[in-house]
Amino acid sequence: MGGPVVFVVDCDAGSLRTLMADLARRFGNDFVIQGESSTAAAVAALRALAAQGEPVALLLIDDNAAEVLDEAHQLHPGAKRVLLVDRDYSSTSPAVQAMALGRADYHLVRPWADDEMMYRAMSDYLSSWTREQEPRFEMFRIVAANGDARLLQLRDVMTRFSMPFGVYDVDTDAGRRLLADAGLDSSQLPAVIRYDGQVTVDPSLPDLARAIGVNVRNDTDRCDVAIVGAGPAGLTAAVYAASEGLDTVLLEQRVSGGQAGTSPLIRNYPGFPHGISGGLLMERTCEQA
Repeated sequence: MGGPVVFVVDCDAGSLRTLMADLARRFGNDFVIQGESSTAAAVAALRALAAQGEPVALLLIDDNAAEVLDEAHQLHPGAKRVLLVDRDYSSTSPAVQAMALGRADYHLVRPWADDEMMYRAMSDYLSSWTREQEPRFEMFRIVAANGDARLLQLRDVMTRFSMPFGVYDVDTDAGRRLLADAGLDSSQLPAVIRYDGQVTVDPSLPDLARAIGVNVRNDTDRCDVAIVGAGPAGLTAAVYAASEGLDTVLLEQRVSGGQAGTSPLIRNYPGFPHGISGGLLMERTCEQA
């Protein structure tokens, strides 16, 4: 096949053809668009894809075929599940029930006002799936001994800053090769090797922050506003203050994002109706700040 699959289940055959054609025009270069108009045919096709080892990125399922959700998740646990629902915001809405029970990740309300609204939502869903896949480019490579307590801290910092990284055990061929290329030996651990060859051995938090590109020194003598704590509230306050033309300094003892930065999915943050991961939210807010 030509790429990951976007699989559509719509009980209305005409609607299915139209939706698949729209998706193929916008996303056909990167994804294979498939679909079925019956639950039995959909399950059979999804089983065949699983047997062939074909990755399914997204399942777009009509609420009249919601019974497909559970088996689809068993066959393709990494796929994003989107329920197509009619405009209904009551507590009995199929979308509310499916998402509350963990059977669906998102919902898409139809009819949508224009195709761009649907495309924007689909782009968000597919981007979320793509980010969760193994990164092709590793900005940092960490070589550490199995069970090294420092490794947990290093992974946490990299994850919070949305840095693509890989971890290599020192006792593997890949780990030994990385150490040798960096001019290190197994006594110099954990080693953090940046994509450009910069090496830091057992880095402190400021050392690691500098390698990532974070400013760890205050380069201003005076400011209008000093904000202590770079969690969601502190970052938001920094954006507001700076947008009003105030010289703003944001201080954080450890890592931006606070507790929210470790959340895999935040559903109650304004402006993100389908939820957003804590790491991505902090990355966007830090960039804006």
